[in-house]
Amino acid sequence: MSLEDVVVRFCEHLRSRGFSARTVSAYAGAVRRFAAWLSRDGAFDPASVSALDVAEWKRSMQEAGRKPSTVNASLDALSAFFSWAVSRGLAPSDPAAGVKRVPESRVGPRSLDRKALASLLRVLGREGTPRDRALVALLVYAGLRVSEACSLRVSDVELRERSGLVRVRSGKGGRWREVPLNAAARRELSAYLREHRGGEWLFPGKGGSLTPRAAQKLVSWYGRLAGIPNLTPHVLRHTFCKQLVDAGESLDRVAVLAGHASLDATARYTRPSLSDLEKAVGRLDWE
Repeated sequence: MSLEDVVVRFCEHLRSRGFSARTVSAYAGAVRRFAAWLSRDGAFDPASVSALDVAEWKRSMQEAGRKPSTVNASLDALSAFFSWAVSRGLAPSDPAAGVKRVPESRVGPRSLDRKALASLLRVLGREGTPRDRALVALLVYAGLRVSEACSLRVSDVELRERSGLVRVRSGKGGRWREVPLNAAARRELSAYLREHRGGEWLFPGKGGSLTPRAAQKLVSWYGRLAGIPNLTPHVLRHTFCKQLVDAGESLDRVAVLAGHASLDATARYTRPSLSDLEKAVGRLDWE
């Protein structure tokens, strides 16, 4: 069986387990890079790979200046691959299991502070369309992943005078959840739905719903207008989670709202972000 045949079967397995298209692509890329590094002649036999091979690949990535998070993500992808390969009889064991991960600086995810968020919302109020304001509201006030927001149907939104919710039918890992909407989100969605052109998709696009890539581009564009470089939908989702944690909400509530599979993912928001650390050292300036 060729390398590509093995990778295709591995990707099919990941999809059947509910992994996102982005994760599947990342894992497949890591396996291909490892195979290319290990076998210059193009041959790749999973059964012959040793822990030393994986450790040397790790060292080569470090020497090439890869970030610890990048190295660890590659090792995680390789471990997932070999776990699958063992289950299919393609390898006797997982050679990545015993290879230590690279220590990482444990800072929280990037999010917007109140000043930056206020700047973004002002730009949206001045330049944004009702659709774009509604989309950003779901990211900032409901913490949806961009793929979840783009997959919403009109029937997934319930708006009442003093309450409302959005229904995520297929979140990460296929998990279903309902997220309450605050007044700001309800206001933006109500304004947008009054001019909605019809159809099943909340955010229609060419031949179906708006794509996550298109949503990422528009969020980045509004970010540049607001003076926020490299703004992504995930930063807005992080902002939702961080503000809840900072407001004193329990981690279990935040985990349910965000659709996290475990509290470990939510606990990241209790750690200071790089922006928090910059503000801390900034207080030492005398001038």
